[in-house]
Amino acid sequence: MDATATGGSRELADYLAMLKRRWWVVVAAAALGIAVAAMLVVVMPKTYSAFTVVNVTPTTLDSGSQSGKQQDINLQTEAQRVRSYDVAERVARNLHSNQTPTMLSSSVSVNVPNNSTVLYITVNAATAQGARDRAHAFAQAYLDDRRDSATGVLMTQLGALQRQINSLSKQLRTMTDKVQKNLVVAQMQALNNKSSDLRVSAANVNPGQIITDARLPGSPSDPSLMRYLPSGFVGGLLLGVVLAILLDRTDKRVRTAQDIERVLDLPVLVDIPAKRGREGLGLLPARSRTGQSFHELSHVLTATLGHGNHVLLVTGAAPGRGGSLVAANLAAALARTGSDVLLVCADLGSSLAGEILGLPEGPGLSEVLLGWAEPQEVVRKNHGAPTLSAITDGANSELAAELLQREQMTRLIGSLRENYRFTIIEAPSTELGADAQALADLADAAIMVVEVPLARYAQVRDGVRRIDRMGAAVMGAVVLPVQDDKVSAPPPRPLPARTPPPLRERPVHPPTMTAGTATPQGKYQAIEDAPTVLDMVAVSDEGAPPPKGRRHRPEPLPPASGEQPARPSASARSTAQARSELARSVEPSRHADPARPADAARPAESARPAEPSRPAAQPRPAEAAPRTDTAESARPAPADNSSAETAANPKVTWTT
Repeated sequence: MDATATGGSRELADYLAMLKRRWWVVVAAAALGIAVAAMLVVVMPKTYSAFTVVNVTPTTLDSGSQSGKQQDINLQTEAQRVRSYDVAERVARNLHSNQTPTMLSSSVSVNVPNNSTVLYITVNAATAQGARDRAHAFAQAYLDDRRDSATGVLMTQLGALQRQINSLSKQLRTMTDKVQKNLVVAQMQALNNKSSDLRVSAANVNPGQIITDARLPGSPSDPSLMRYLPSGFVGGLLLGVVLAILLDRTDKRVRTAQDIERVLDLPVLVDIPAKRGREGLGLLPARSRTGQSFHELSHVLTATLGHGNHVLLVTGAAPGRGGSLVAANLAAALARTGSDVLLVCADLGSSLAGEILGLPEGPGLSEVLLGWAEPQEVVRKNHGAPTLSAITDGANSELAAELLQREQMTRLIGSLRENYRFTIIEAPSTELGADAQALADLADAAIMVVEVPLARYAQVRDGVRRIDRMGAAVMGAVVLPVQDDKVSAPPPRPLPARTPPPLRERPVHPPTMTAGTATPQGKYQAIEDAPTVLDMVAVSDEGAPPPKGRRHRPEPLPPASGEQPARPSASARSTAQARSELARSVEPSRHADPARPADAARPAESARPAEPSRPAAQPRPAEAAPRTDTAESARPAPADNSSAETAANPKVTWTT
């Protein structure tokens, strides 16, 4: 019983949701009904009505009784008599109308109130005067016909009595017996008395009377505005509901998550409400309601797939931005659980996933497929989520678009599977080609992204079938409102800035390094923030979104005194090669002698030119800190990592 009630309430909710989606159809149909009704009121010919009330009295014709009781009158029969041909013929003759009796009788309606001897005779006509005249004429013609009928019956009876009297009179002339004559005379007297009564009754026949005569109508009775408008509204409303149901049943687009479960029998893993989607979705906060839905999905995936490393495919049923959005948020949710997650942006026609994660444009998957870079060179770690890595689409997506279905992609996913707990592949839509189908062959499971009302039932059904053919189990669908290109996703919410440890005082002129002496290591070392190291969300003083486009890698600052200059990094050189070359260029300076400055050694040599031996090394200041970055030698270092220093050096991050 509970299941039946639940099913009924769900069906009612589905119909209400359908009416909410198709409300414009219902409103348009109702408005159309009102408009049609108003037009009929204006266009249709006017009809005027007038009525006459007639009180019917009993006559000798009513059940053969002259008692005068009400039950002796059959008013239903009298109502039909009013519309009879004889009465209509009388009306046509009295009004000198050119209409036939049948046409006249069709304009008459008779109403019989309960428990009364009254007839309401209503007549319709094209003019108000004609309606009044016809109503009076029909009432009078009915009474005249009723009187004539009663009088005719009485006269028939009177004629029969007169014939009997005449017969007895003839018999009386031939009779000789006095007794018989007296009997005949008595009979003749009785018949004469009865004949006299019939003559009196015939002269005083009362068929009834008009108690309310017809009046001149002031306005037409049909079409009536007060009757037509409500009827048009109700009729249009019913028509709109029927049309809304038909349109919804014949609509091929997916409207709600319930439609996917009802029509396609596909479980819905996450359902993002339409109100949330209108704002433009981005990287969802972990504690938001929708963000928690992705966390629940990550736990379900972890429990379903079990132990080991897995590859998960995320693709859309229809072309759109939903696949990138779901892939980025799912990767972030899995990374928050502590698993090593790698997001591979294999949708080379979209860079939305990288923008959501705050990743700039640069080398990525396309360069790996083209053989221009190694996978470890384009994998980008994340400060906000250390277990999350990403490979963006790259800067040469058009050249590598045909390589997703080749052996290079298979080898790449195989190598990535060994290093990461979850490898999430953001694939193009199944509607765009066979790329998603080829990538499904490399995945263990898949998630179908359905944007409503963009996706169609056939697209979702075909996408699931194509992925199933490749052996990847479709775990369910993620339903979200359509993400229009005109609606830009909001910038990710910034994480609180983490203040690094304070820096030591740095001397204005660093000591001179001599060869053969080891350089003491400082406690802190400044490294340039490479483009492969990015935060989970953008951190900025103004809270602005990360800049779009290719990030500019600044040239290294001039080296300090005693250091060999570092070779400038070329644009085509990878980040890892630039780091190694920078390390090799700085390495000889670590073996220089820091105990004696170069300026202090020159006066000693000029004082004793004949002595070949080297002077004793000058003691190195105890508190002198080694140079820790590539900044200019004349710039003093701040005592701590202040906001001014951070704003002046956006490309530098101080690490332990």
